[in-house]
Amino acid sequence: GKLSTEKTEAWIGVDDGVLYIGARCWDSQPDSIVGLMGRRDNFANSDEFQIGIDAYNDKRSGFFFVINPVGAIIDGTISNDSWLDENWDGIWEAKAQIDDQGWTLEMRIPFSQLRFDKQDEYVWGIGIGRKIQRRDEQSFTTFYPRGESVLASKFAELHGIKNINPPRRMEFIPYAASGYSSLPDEKDNPYYLGSDAYGRVGGDIKIGIGSNLTIDATINPDFGQVESDPASLNLSDFETIYGEKRPFFVEGSSIFTFGTGGPSNRMGFNFSEPDFFYSRRVGQPPHGWIETDGWVKSPSNSSILGAAKLSGKIGSDLSIGAFSAITEREFAEVDEDSVAFAHEVEPVAYFNMFRMLKEFNNGNQGFGILATRVDRNFEADYLTEVLSKNSTAFGLDGWTFIGKERDWALSAWLGRTIINGTKDYITDLQHYPQHYFQKPDAQHVEVDPTITTLSGNGARVILNKEKGNVTVNAALGYIDPSFNSNDLGLTYRSDRLNKHVVIGYNWREPGKVLRRSDLHVAHSTNHNFDGEKINEMFFFFGSTQLINYSSLSFFSGWGPKTISDTHLRGGPMVISPDGYFIEFGYDSDYRKNIVYGGGTDFGGTPYGQKSFGGYLWSSVKLGTQLTMNLEPSFNRYTELAQYIMEIEDSTRIDMFGKRYILAQLDNKRFSASIRLNYTFNPRLSLQTYIQPYVVSGTYSDYKEFEKPRTYDFIHYDEENEWIKYDEENDSYYISNTSGHDLDTQFRYSSFIANAVLRWEFRPSSTLYFVWTRNANDWKTEGNTELGNGVTNLLSLKTNNLFALKVTYWFGA
Repeated sequence: GKLSTEKTEAWIGVDDGVLYIGARCWDSQPDSIVGLMGRRDNFANSDEFQIGIDAYNDKRSGFFFVINPVGAIIDGTISNDSWLDENWDGIWEAKAQIDDQGWTLEMRIPFSQLRFDKQDEYVWGIGIGRKIQRRDEQSFTTFYPRGESVLASKFAELHGIKNINPPRRMEFIPYAASGYSSLPDEKDNPYYLGSDAYGRVGGDIKIGIGSNLTIDATINPDFGQVESDPASLNLSDFETIYGEKRPFFVEGSSIFTFGTGGPSNRMGFNFSEPDFFYSRRVGQPPHGWIETDGWVKSPSNSSILGAAKLSGKIGSDLSIGAFSAITEREFAEVDEDSVAFAHEVEPVAYFNMFRMLKEFNNGNQGFGILATRVDRNFEADYLTEVLSKNSTAFGLDGWTFIGKERDWALSAWLGRTIINGTKDYITDLQHYPQHYFQKPDAQHVEVDPTITTLSGNGARVILNKEKGNVTVNAALGYIDPSFNSNDLGLTYRSDRLNKHVVIGYNWREPGKVLRRSDLHVAHSTNHNFDGEKINEMFFFFGSTQLINYSSLSFFSGWGPKTISDTHLRGGPMVISPDGYFIEFGYDSDYRKNIVYGGGTDFGGTPYGQKSFGGYLWSSVKLGTQLTMNLEPSFNRYTELAQYIMEIEDSTRIDMFGKRYILAQLDNKRFSASIRLNYTFNPRLSLQTYIQPYVVSGTYSDYKEFEKPRTYDFIHYDEENEWIKYDEENDSYYISNTSGHDLDTQFRYSSFIANAVLRWEFRPSSTLYFVWTRNANDWKTEGNTELGNGVTNLLSLKTNNLFALKVTYWFGA
């Protein structure tokens, strides 16, 4: 609420097709202006000039444009009043310059990058801001009260724009790409002879429909310039999820978000809210396989033949979005006894989605619908046993603000999923980790091998206090046992009824020692549809920023003993012990050229299960163009009852005729994320990413639960007839079966390196040169110690990929 320490003047002008912004940012200490060069959307810790434009004047959406004193830019979209998405890249120009009075800037934003209806005279929402980095000062043209999550609704009104027309919008960006791979030789393997090469062409198209709607389409897309996914080793029954990085799917993705309108704070405690659209389902790895003693070369991902998005607004309060994609039928190349043939591993698939959102009463209320559909065209019959024939999902969502001052917000969503397939597939689906219908002691679910359809429902209601120093957030949600959105979305676990409540307080006025602080308590529970309490947690967490701008944070929790219906992965319910965890973190003054921090976490149970981890991080600015980020981490945990496998045994009557083999797992992990970026200018940059990753584990004390609903075990030893120990080979094996050797140790090592030289030689026309190095190794014998794995990272067999890609923008 105070006056800015420095004066800022801005001018706005228009011609027939362009919005112009000019500004003088006065500064009494021009030598102290902080400017950091960075590629688009990738700079921080810098002075900034910001402008937000709500051309619909709906007070909830818009675009924002940012420039810093050395000319680096950020742009993106505004939604839900205050949510910012930097994934949109507009086509506009800007420059800046530092002088002895401060710094100046100019922006040129074509109307084709904005969205507005034809009117005789326009009234646009506009917000202008300035950040002074060394003072951690943010100033705006209008007042934003502390403790309120608002932005577009507080914009000023820009009057005086007349005699302009929404422009015609058409863009075409073709590309050409080629690559060369240097691969490790595999003796006698005809598909890995030391090298490989490829070439491809395609393009993106953007077409404006009227003044408000836009079609974005891509044909035979290539994402070779996208950074590699980080390495991981997953020993749980959850699938590994990676974030979306592919530009076509990232840009404009906010219009497809579901159930997120209204409340600015959407907390979740021990509840994995399902997604109806997880874009990485499109172009995912093939699901098929082939059993052969020959050589196989299988595609790493399904090829996207084409995809298209329709997005925009009709009027100022009706948003619509549609998405459609088709992926190619994929084949593995097989060489068996010198006979070559192709084997289908993925059918043709069609992915479709529609989204509509209507706002009322200046955004105080909203109501939306969503529908998705996936269809597959099979030629190989065996694939009908591992994939659905089709699936459909529907959803309704909405929100309302409560009170004249919008002090509270209430939102809700309701969804239904329907999956159709063969009896074999739907039977297998009921056994998947999302469902576990085979649980022998469950009263509410059982596997039905006769059905060809699985359908389920889910819903959630959220209440959030939007203003003031007191935090209140509460939610109630459920996912019934048959709900599954995984064909085009993401469902971690079904059969859950979750509720939580959070209460906290925020101290926002700076004092002599602390600049701001917050403390919160929370409580959450999960039940399944049998009414069994399967999780309960009490949380205590908070953070503070000291007067010197360094900050501290902690997050802790304790849970009493409950029942687990998933620990045995489809087996009977067993005790989940009471336990605790504590996390601490520290971050230094982020305004400095060298910023650093770290943290630690630990936890355990009364039975001896324990975990410990720590991380460090640093970010170093070397001048205005070079930045280096380093984040090493280490984690160690002991799991007393790690699931190994299940085996039929009619004598185990207490465990419903099965033995669920468990073991103690002592696990260690080392990982580091290293980034080195040099920005020659805002259009030319070199980005590098390196990740060494090693995880090792040792199994011991093989055991099984004595009976359900306990934490008592039958421990195997040398006299036990079920599992034997082979002293000569230091390994365990199951004595009454063949081929079931049990590893006593393992180590997984990975070393990923990625470098991208990016040159935007004209607006939206870009040349990429990419180098990617992938190396990994799985080891169960010999020296599997973590330290030995770290030492040997650089000696792993390596795949090297070199790629060149060029895109060229044609626009009207």
